[in-house]
Amino acid sequence: MKITLDELDYSTHTITKEEKRRKRKRRIITVAAWTVTVIASLTAFAALGIGMFLLSGKYKLSNRTQGTAPNLVMEETSADVSEEEVSSYTWQEGWIRYEGKIYEYNDHIMTFLMMGIDKQTPVAPAKDATDGGQSDGLFLVVINPDEKDVKIIAINRDTIVDVYMYGFEKNGVTPVVKAQITVQHGFGDGMEQSCEATVEAVSKLFFNLPINGYASLNMGAVGDLVDALGGVDLYVLEDMSWVNPDWPEGAYIHLEGSNAYHYVHDRDITVFESARSRLARQKQFLSVFISKLKEQVKNDLTLPVKLYSTLSKYMVTDITSDQVAYLATQLVGYDFDSENDIYTLEGTTYDGDHEEFYPDQDALRDLMIQIFYREVDLEE
Repeated sequence: MKITLDELDYSTHTITKEEKRRKRKRRIITVAAWTVTVIASLTAFAALGIGMFLLSGKYKLSNRTQGTAPNLVMEETSADVSEEEVSSYTWQEGWIRYEGKIYEYNDHIMTFLMMGIDKQTPVAPAKDATDGGQSDGLFLVVINPDEKDVKIIAINRDTIVDVYMYGFEKNGVTPVVKAQITVQHGFGDGMEQSCEATVEAVSKLFFNLPINGYASLNMGAVGDLVDALGGVDLYVLEDMSWVNPDWPEGAYIHLEGSNAYHYVHDRDITVFESARSRLARQKQFLSVFISKLKEQVKNDLTLPVKLYSTLSKYMVTDITSDQVAYLATQLVGYDFDSENDIYTLEGTTYDGDHEEFYPDQDALRDLMIQIFYREVDLEE
């Protein structure tokens, strides 16, 4: 029986236990329904906010390189196309012919340049035009949303390129010298200018490859970066007992803090091609680090943003927090094979006043086709 307030006679009516129970139940149901509605609304707004945040990151990343492509010229060109082929399709600008097949640049790909700078202190403007710090670690991170995979190209610091000597301008002209790519970051302000100059040098090395963003990290942050994941475990690739007596070749070690920094940074400069052997250690460290990071991100999608914040004082980047968040949500499900998805450039090192590395241009073109291009389906 339903009782309204108007019908109640408080002087004579006594509310039974059953009536009290029904009222309490209605109140509980009403409060519960209201709570569910509020939580659902807040969740929807939060999801919408996160979605907009991620879409903003995606848009800004893809918009940076829209309409650009490498200037990759192969020995085979449109002139090598047979008359029979010409009658079946129209040759498009940007197509290249390679080993009897036709390819086009995959403009869905996003490429980022990661730089490890040989400084241990937080970032600060350079004191002079040569104090920007050298980029002892250079890695192109290539994200392919079509294949849902990540590949990394490690670049030898001694690669000879055109280096612009910012800070030494004369009559408005910036001097250009042939030098190791690592020193390009040193010329400039040690901040955005140094990074952008290095991005340009790497882009030119890869036939004007579009690069969506960059991040430079002073290597003093390596310890903090590793500690945030609880350290990493790996086998020592070469005898490093001169750095740590517990690091003979083949030893299985746990790296944290300053030990992680020394493993990826130190090298014996008296040994020929020590930069190349150090690069092998950096590749190894990076593959172990990425594998562990991916596992932890599965349980905490905010981890990359947290790391971004933690490392900000050591870092110069044009990748914003919304872009980091977008990339994190994408990369969790992407494939990365630490054994096969990290590449190094083939080439020759010459010993002079400084070691000089010259990439094999044919091998570099092969790598470009393999990673950045896709075969054209002429039947579509």
